[in-house]
Amino acid sequence: MGVKLRSRKTSHRTKTLYLDIHDQGNRWLEYLKLYLTGDRDRDKETLRLAKAICAKRQLEIANQEHGLNIPSKQKADFIEYCRKLGKSKRSPNTQVVWNNAIQQFANFAGEKVQFSQINSTFLQAFKDYLLKNLSPNSALVYLARIKTACHQAVRDGIFPKNPALDISIKSKETRREYLTLEELQKLAATPCSNQETKQAFLFSAFSGLRYSDVKALTWRKVRAVNGGYVLEFTQAKTGDVETLPLSEQAVSILKNQAAAKPSPRVSTELAPDAVFKLGAQQSIDKAIRQWVKRAAIEKKISFHCARHTFATLGLTHGVDLYTMSKLLGHRDVATTQIYAKIVDQKKREAVSLLPKLSYAKAGGK
Repeated sequence: MGVKLRSRKTSHRTKTLYLDIHDQGNRWLEYLKLYLTGDRDRDKETLRLAKAICAKRQLEIANQEHGLNIPSKQKADFIEYCRKLGKSKRSPNTQVVWNNAIQQFANFAGEKVQFSQINSTFLQAFKDYLLKNLSPNSALVYLARIKTACHQAVRDGIFPKNPALDISIKSKETRREYLTLEELQKLAATPCSNQETKQAFLFSAFSGLRYSDVKALTWRKVRAVNGGYVLEFTQAKTGDVETLPLSEQAVSILKNQAAAKPSPRVSTELAPDAVFKLGAQQSIDKAIRQWVKRAAIEKKISFHCARHTFATLGLTHGVDLYTMSKLLGHRDVATTQIYAKIVDQKKREAVSLLPKLSYAKAGGK
């Protein structure tokens, strides 16, 4: 905890006074709208006032442990607070989502918004803005990040209660694109402009790993156990530690990758270099779209569709929902339920294609 009085030169040859405040790992600046002009007597009074405000802020922070809200924090920049939260996230993809959410908020409210401006009416207007300009699911994702920031601000003692508590958006069920087994085999037989991308996509389709986890996969995380192979890794998205048994197809892909690398191997724990050398997801998805088109598959496929393919094929071939949720690393089986709906739909479509029996011709009445 600390409050320091500082000054900074302005373009008008004066010095503006501000407080540099640190508390519980957070930092923010409070400009006092007080200036040193070079007039000795006037500057003396200005400094006396600034020091009195500084002492008051120190007392306010000391009182925070008793559950009292700090008025000075209400003047801090909420957007900058959100940026720091976003940068603290481990996954690069999660950071991108935070940056997009913050940009949407800044587009709506301006580049600087004080905590004192944030209330339920303000956030309801932001929700309406998102729904007007984005799809419901994108709006939901971005609103959720701002709500997370509000919740954290309550824990940091900035808000007495969460102003976003009753602001919500209902998700809209969307189609999760996936490949059938025949399409996956067809894709595997089709050349890709980037062999590393092809191998990584197929590995994801036979393991269920997200792009972030495939990219972060190193040989050290591949272990031989009881005649098979498992991955021991930490999910980039959730931070959960996982042990994932690998299918024969996934192991075959890893062996091809290993054969292409001249570095020495240790029996069960390989060298700690990346298994797949992958670039930015945007360029990877572009290569996948070209690859899918070359295979004459008329579906909009991205890298993440490999994970959908793994889940859908697994459930189609008898893997139960609970086991699939564990293979995908879902914390809640309800998250996996969407794939069960896809399989149910496939079954209904299959039944509708069965030959129709004519009772008249078959002798029925």
